[in-house]
Amino acid sequence: MTDRMLDRCFRPFSKFCNLLQWFTFLLLLGFWQHATAESSPFDDWELTGFGTLGYAESGKYDDLVLKRNITQRSKKIEDHGWLVDSKLGFQVRKELKPHWDVVGQIVAQEKVSNSIEKSIEMAFLRYQSDEMWSFQLGRMVLDTFLLSDHRNVGYSYHSVRPQTEFYAWIPYSHYDGMKTIFEFGDFDSSLRFEAFIGKTKATVNIGYNDDDTSNNYVKSAPIYGAGVTWEKDELTLRAYIARFRFTQNTNAINRLMDTVNNPLVYVPWPESIEIANDYSIENQKVTYSSIGFSWTPGPWLVQGEVSNVTSTFFGSYDGQRAYFQLGHRFGEFLPHMGYSYSWDERDFPYDPPPPDPQLLGLYALLKDNMSSGLIDQSSMTVGVRWDFATQKALKLQCDFATLDDNSLGIYPTQDTPELGTRNWKKSSRSWCSTTFDWVF
Repeated sequence: MTDRMLDRCFRPFSKFCNLLQWFTFLLLLGFWQHATAESSPFDDWELTGFGTLGYAESGKYDDLVLKRNITQRSKKIEDHGWLVDSKLGFQVRKELKPHWDVVGQIVAQEKVSNSIEKSIEMAFLRYQSDEMWSFQLGRMVLDTFLLSDHRNVGYSYHSVRPQTEFYAWIPYSHYDGMKTIFEFGDFDSSLRFEAFIGKTKATVNIGYNDDDTSNNYVKSAPIYGAGVTWEKDELTLRAYIARFRFTQNTNAINRLMDTVNNPLVYVPWPESIEIANDYSIENQKVTYSSIGFSWTPGPWLVQGEVSNVTSTFFGSYDGQRAYFQLGHRFGEFLPHMGYSYSWDERDFPYDPPPPDPQLLGLYALLKDNMSSGLIDQSSMTVGVRWDFATQKALKLQCDFATLDDNSLGIYPTQDTPELGTRNWKKSSRSWCSTTFDWVF
């Protein structure tokens, strides 16, 4: 009830957020048109950009596809390894008057159902009342983890991509809403508190196929959370907690509901209705909390995060995630290694139906459906970063991943029949990736 009330209270701001997104996009276009004009009104705008050109062995195996996250199209990634990490982004900022500014960012990258609107990552108005308080309204990056607010900027972190086990399952990269920040400190340290509320949406490709039941639109309202960040010299500590409520079922779940609502199914097997309802995400909630740190004493780099994900329904992402990275810089080169793990040891808790071939086949499909939300895997990573020029870096990284039984929540398998189960058994895979990252 509280979440629904928050959603209704937030609705009046939605149209303003949408208008601000398109205003920012037009500003980006206008900047280029007026960039060379003398005495242009765009002279005071700050333009920055970033990019990544990469290649990954996404199609190395005939039974598993490497993906950066679940918003990418599996078949597209499998056939075009350069799309896994490549992207191009532009950001603009304009100070309107003292204490007021507007910020916009647009990023071109591979994702399901791509569009200009979905490419706008930031479009917000900010008011800095004093040195401590600031307020933002519009579209903002969802920065609930250590790397969340800059995970599109490959140059800003030393690995090829954020840790798959920790970051790849997150369906959302931004939200439309409001954010409040309170920060204080001195030259030695700073402490920042922040809280936000809004709504968000995304389309994810969970699975291998490119059809209505694999490409699923997920919308959440409200989404809200709070966090604290402490920085002192080379040490950063960050803690965050957030919750979001799904507003509707996905295509896959709606198809499941239609199937079990057939009298030929639920009359001989009443529990099928219960299973479908437990898979339902409409009005269900997910809560995630995280703690992370980054420490850079001299040439060393030490970084890690742990998180816990809980939900009020069955079949979604759940469990704990963690990673640890260690690196040491030698001049222009930064070799590093890391280990990440995602724990999710849920079992299918439902009994089989009566011994009917069609019902047993449906039971197998219902059980297999859980694999799309299961991430029970680990990865070992070895890589090197070469900062060969100002604001430019080359990276090479190899990953060795072990996926437990039916853990297909991120990496899909090509062995996905139209009707039938995938039956993934515990196995290990390795692949390498390289990127050229830059900012300007």
